[in-house]
Amino acid sequence: MATAKKLPSGSYRVNLYIGMDENGRRQYKSFTADTKKAAEYLAAQFNINRKERQKCELTFDNAAERYIESKRNVLSPSTVRGYYAILRNYCGKLKGIKICNITQEFIQSVINGIAANHSPKTCRNVHGFISAVLSMFAPDMLINTTLPQKQKREIYVPDEREIAEIYQKAKGTVNEIPIFLAAECGLRASEISALQALNVVKSYIIVEEARVLGDDGEEHIKSPKSQSGYRKVPITFEICDYLRANAVDGRVCPRKAVNICNNWDKFRKKHGINENLNFHALRHHFASKCILLGIPQKYIAELMGHSSTDMIEKVYQHIFPSAMEGYARLLRDQMLELYNTKCNT
Repeated sequence: MATAKKLPSGSYRVNLYIGMDENGRRQYKSFTADTKKAAEYLAAQFNINRKERQKCELTFDNAAERYIESKRNVLSPSTVRGYYAILRNYCGKLKGIKICNITQEFIQSVINGIAANHSPKTCRNVHGFISAVLSMFAPDMLINTTLPQKQKREIYVPDEREIAEIYQKAKGTVNEIPIFLAAECGLRASEISALQALNVVKSYIIVEEARVLGDDGEEHIKSPKSQSGYRKVPITFEICDYLRANAVDGRVCPRKAVNICNNWDKFRKKHGINENLNFHALRHHFASKCILLGIPQKYIAELMGHSSTDMIEKVYQHIFPSAMEGYARLLRDQMLELYNTKCNT
């Protein structure tokens, strides 16, 4: 804020900078009062009211674009692309609405409309974006939207038999290496797409990059989602040699992450594989296998690039059906042994 200066008359004046005119000349507004404090107060009040008026003229879609661009350099390119997708596909009712005219009731009506045809997760993602935009441009607004209840998501965990059958069908196809890296090493599609042959060394795969699609339609190399994403995954010497020998232009799998997933979907449909077994579910196989091997949850989370064991605990609830049947047999055998002991006494 500009400081008031004393005039020859004894009064005080503040010249407040208010921007450029159409010719690029700096513009000022003058405030005069009997005391220095009074002049500065008048200028401060005008500045506050001016900013409020400017904010009121800003529409939600303009504010949303400004919010996204202000975060571009600190967010993943895929996150920026996701924000623009939300703005484009779910915020139509907010387009052209001035920020100062948006009410809690209006936000609730927007979410209600989305909830009619979309999942609770989509509603939460959209609401999170709307809230983030408003928190930047209307920080005093209290948002207390009622969101649809979360749905319990069933996790499909393929067992060893299913994976073995899938390997046989995928052998020699574009799906072979991505399936192996997801199911046996726990890599994400974006990590598979970014994996360089030089990061495949003797007994480890070193994960330190992900390849994602940005809002410009181009692929971008980024660091993992979090610090825990940097990791080393154990492999055999034979697998190391195989992956390096089949690399193209230094890349183990020279395809976009979205193409890896699309190729898997076509493969799954062609061979009648369970529709709940999406590409990401192959990582659940890796997690469950680690659980059955008795590896502590903390280390499984590290191998998979998770910052916590939450996902591992969810997989516990959906462990291999064949393994559960094996445990059931052990329990029955123990019951039978106890029963026979009782009968013989």
